[in-house]
Amino acid sequence: MIKIPKIQQRPVNPSVFEAATQLGLTPLQAKLVASRMDDTTHLEKIIFPKLKHIQHPNDLKNATQAAQLIVQAIQSNGVIVLATDYDTDGVTSAWVAKTALVNYFGVPNDRVVHIIGERKQGYGITDEVVDRILDIPKPISLVISADQGSSDEPRIARLKESGINVCITDHHQLPQEGVPSSAACTVNPQQAGCKYDKTVAGCYVIFIVMTQVRQALIEASHLPKESPTLKALSMNVALGTVADSVSLKSPNNRAIVQAGLHFINQFKSPAWQAMQQLNDNNKQPYDAEFLGFQVATRINAASRVSDVTTAFNFLTAASPQQAQQHLEQLDADNLNRRSQQDGMLTQAKAIAEQRYHPNKYTLTVRMQGNAGIQGIIASRIGEQYGLPTIAMTDLEDGFIAGSGRGIVPSIDLREAFQWMADQHPNLFVSMGGHAGAAGCMIPEQHFDTFEALFEQAIQNQIGDEPPTPIIETDGSLSAEELCPQLIDEINLLEPYGREWPKPLFSGNFTIKEIRAVGQTKTHLSFKLQGEQQQILSAIYFNAKPSKESPDPFQKGDNIHCVYQPNLNTYYGRTTLQLRLVTAQKVL
Repeated sequence: MIKIPKIQQRPVNPSVFEAATQLGLTPLQAKLVASRMDDTTHLEKIIFPKLKHIQHPNDLKNATQAAQLIVQAIQSNGVIVLATDYDTDGVTSAWVAKTALVNYFGVPNDRVVHIIGERKQGYGITDEVVDRILDIPKPISLVISADQGSSDEPRIARLKESGINVCITDHHQLPQEGVPSSAACTVNPQQAGCKYDKTVAGCYVIFIVMTQVRQALIEASHLPKESPTLKALSMNVALGTVADSVSLKSPNNRAIVQAGLHFINQFKSPAWQAMQQLNDNNKQPYDAEFLGFQVATRINAASRVSDVTTAFNFLTAASPQQAQQHLEQLDADNLNRRSQQDGMLTQAKAIAEQRYHPNKYTLTVRMQGNAGIQGIIASRIGEQYGLPTIAMTDLEDGFIAGSGRGIVPSIDLREAFQWMADQHPNLFVSMGGHAGAAGCMIPEQHFDTFEALFEQAIQNQIGDEPPTPIIETDGSLSAEELCPQLIDEINLLEPYGREWPKPLFSGNFTIKEIRAVGQTKTHLSFKLQGEQQQILSAIYFNAKPSKESPDPFQKGDNIHCVYQPNLNTYYGRTTLQLRLVTAQKVL
């Protein structure tokens, strides 16, 4: 039996609350901020994110050296190769680099070659990627990696042996031996001696490097001083940052996402014009949640079930019509991904149910199916049980690929993998990632060892008490606060995401009406009466395992629920609706 989530209210820091009110925030806004921050460091930059607040590029170790290498490549006649990862962070990194080189720095389009790895080949600069680079017929001036490369010394050495310089830009944690010795330059905030924010995404790192390239080109008189800045590129840096689930408590990430959303919502880019045609978000501006759930899922679907270049072609489309064609394919890929995901999730749920017991620290679920979907499965199963979870799928060549999600905030998956590798040096064929999400490949015969070591690694981090699912809330709201204007008040603290969660509130209600809704009849629609007699609409998605399952609640039940307030527009009338996250009967 799955543990019942523990509902607890986030503590409010009095000094942060006071400082936030002095900055002009309402009591509710100040409370939300003070429950997400431990001190007043960077308070104003976090509450009012602006590009001018981002950390100076000089703090990013080797960014200036990387810029000089790229300038030399620009001024040569050879090919510049962009080698990037296959997820949204990698695809947006490629877009940032190519758009900067071609549209801002005047590099001919045919001199920039983009090579993106195949998800089925594994993460990073693989041997297959190196083979593709070495097959390029024209002389290569430089290979620039983005969102990968830090753990790929053997493959980078192959390129160096062929006389090809590699400039790494990345954000993933480094192996114990440090940066790749064969690289001409490595820009990664995780490396020793770098003072830059460790939470930024790969697309952010390449963005900062390209701003340094612009400055170097101006100093070399290759560009005029009045050349446009690269700030408009923040729109897809925002997309990659949100998709990679990095901290949105970081002033840098908040600033780049806020700026990016500003440019996105102008809808001047063909890609974003096509997205608006597909989904106008009920006439509301796109926010970070929309980027994560509506856009990044489609971008990622390309590498999971089809051709990842579709996502890159979508972002780089020259016209809305071209973008729409690519988006239609991404949408079809996403539907295919969801269909495959449903089948794999059914497998995973059955396996997890068999393997779970109250003293478990982790879940390792081995399935048959598409390796590209296992990260989603790890998230779903992990969230259901409140445990760090690895979803694994068998490959055709005697290896198993896995994707993990930390789920528990204090967990560091990359550190866990390193500990496991220290115990069993031949356990991993490859591994990479960061604290909250990591991936790996192992030989099939090591599965049982992997599972046991993963359980021990997480126990080492947590201690003697297995994880309990926790839902943190921002407390209760009064009847006066439960109105449509509440959404505007909350939205002023955007962007929301990891470590800056969207507000959740809790309260006691009486069910006045209840009915099953949706095609599957597994969602429940309510009319709820609050403690101050106000009547509110509410929706509880996936409240029932199946249509045939009995309703967990009845009319007249008193429930304690955790909810997210949302707007619901029906026949031109906008009202507040509560989206329930969990609900428990009050006896």
